[in-house]
Amino acid sequence: MIKKNRDKIQNYDSSNSCSKRLKACVYEDVDEAVLKRIRTMRDKNVPISGPFIIEKALQFAKALGCDEFRGSNGWLEKFKRRHGITAKVISGESKDVGDNENWITETLSEILKDYKPQNTFNADETALFFQCLPQKTLTFKKEKCFGGKQSKARLTVMLGANMTGHQKLKPLVSGRSKNPRCFKGALSSVVDYDFNKISWMTSEICEKWVQKLDKRMIAECRKIPLVFINCPAHPKEINQKFKNVTVFYLPPNTTSKLQPMDQGAIKNFEIHYRKRTVRKVITALENNQSMPKINLRESIYQKFPIMEL
Repeated sequence: MIKKNRDKIQNYDSSNSCSKRLKACVYEDVDEAVLKRIRTMRDKNVPISGPFIIEKALQFAKALGCDEFRGSNGWLEKFKRRHGITAKVISGESKDVGDNENWITETLSEILKDYKPQNTFNADETALFFQCLPQKTLTFKKEKCFGGKQSKARLTVMLGANMTGHQKLKPLVSGRSKNPRCFKGALSSVVDYDFNKISWMTSEICEKWVQKLDKRMIAECRKIPLVFINCPAHPKEINQKFKNVTVFYLPPNTTSKLQPMDQGAIKNFEIHYRKRTVRKVITALENNQSMPKINLRESIYQKFPIMEL
């Protein structure tokens, strides 16, 4: 018997199962058909659930004449263990990114060939809910975990740096108010601030920021390329307005793979900002103070200087 099932025993992965005994699959044809369909759906980036697997198994069993097949939850669990199938959270956008190898090796190389790495810049914006605390916490097993309503107050922050990572551009912060009351007496040299009714980036705000950058590059006698993602908030055909800054755009739907700021820089900025928020809350509670509420000025200038992050 062992000799007969030699191949199955050698290919059996015991790490995918709690059982140490190799059990034969009763409905092998159904198993193979369902497994093939799952692989097809994953190639097409379609989400798959347990009820979907059972439904397809019942359909295949009926077509194959397996009238005794019931498609129970027990069968589903064994099926997942047999084939190492686990539930995962869908994240990221890389599945939508096509093959841009030619663009990278040809177009991008042609764009950057006349510029030094220290003079090559990339910029991108992110939403910052500056009053929010982390969504996850550690607690005891038997203790219920409740949370309050999270603030929806947000900023849009444009971050930029050069290819070598040694120079950061002055961040552009977009809020809702033209002249926030909390800004009274605050210096404006830390960030460039602009406003929009919904705190989003617009082509006008972005163009003004690039114009300031161009004036700075003229004063420093430097010519730089500035790489943006392809979106409506980044103005097109504006290069004729600038002397020392040349704007280039990445191909559509390539942010997750080609955007340098999206390869960890923005994520680290958000992590460090949230860490400082937690520190402020802990310090206030240890000093028997009420839960602090961070205003716009604090998020930028005082204990949460965006420029330092």
